[in-house]
Amino acid sequence: MSAALAAEARPDDTFGSYAELFSLLRSSVYQEGRLLELAISYLAGTNPDLKVLPVQPLPIVPSAVELLKRNLPESIRGIRLPSEVHTSQTYTPDLFIAHRRRHTGMVIDVKRSLSSYREGEIDRLRFRMLAVSSIASGWLAERQGPMLVEVTAAIIDGSDEMSDHPRGVFGLSEIDDLIEVDGAADSIRWLRAMFSRLVQAELERRCRDVLESTSRRQQEDPLASTRLSEGVAAGTSNPLAAEAPWHGRVVPMPRPDQDTRFGFARLRRTH
Repeated sequence: MSAALAAEARPDDTFGSYAELFSLLRSSVYQEGRLLELAISYLAGTNPDLKVLPVQPLPIVPSAVELLKRNLPESIRGIRLPSEVHTSQTYTPDLFIAHRRRHTGMVIDVKRSLSSYREGEIDRLRFRMLAVSSIASGWLAERQGPMLVEVTAAIIDGSDEMSDHPRGVFGLSEIDDLIEVDGAADSIRWLRAMFSRLVQAELERRCRDVLESTSRRQQEDPLASTRLSEGVAAGTSNPLAAEAPWHGRVVPMPRPDQDTRFGFARLRRTH
């Protein structure tokens, strides 16, 4: 919550005096996602069989990309791809958890709500996660990490609205089974409810401040709202704005045989 409150409000032409509210909303959404990551990491640490590995960028190597393009993930078995290949593409998971006894690993991406993502975005995320999963075992071994015989990928939907196990999507209510900690989902919901109450209390306080500020401005300039409403009715958001300098100018339609120019955009100044 402290991180959410620390977000600096930037001037915004659209939101005006409400920019501070917008800044808090945007920051709170980000911090809520971070809260889910921290909660899952902490709860996984309570399972003695699990080890939460340091999060680092993992390379997306070309051979893994080509392999996934030509094969279904479930059909790929017993293939070890090199991880030390020059590549400019990486993917950084939110969490990387290893199971000590099974020698398995799980690459996790936590989303506050998957409903705000288009299907194509989820597919691209899934592809990147599978690509790094295919080289994660060798990548860890070369850095004195735990030896893993299997690495899987999981996308966690924090809103608990989506669940599609064959495609690697799990609802928040299924986190107990994923990290093998009873009551994990209930604990996260409790944390989230605490955070929500703090956010809503701060929003209420700031809303009151904005309303009081707006009321003071209206008292100082009682005709301001009247001028604005007249401008909106006339079809312009600024009734005092001068007529646009290009008003009335007509550009003739080009001929079919006329040459077409191209290049970079440039400023056009009227004189």
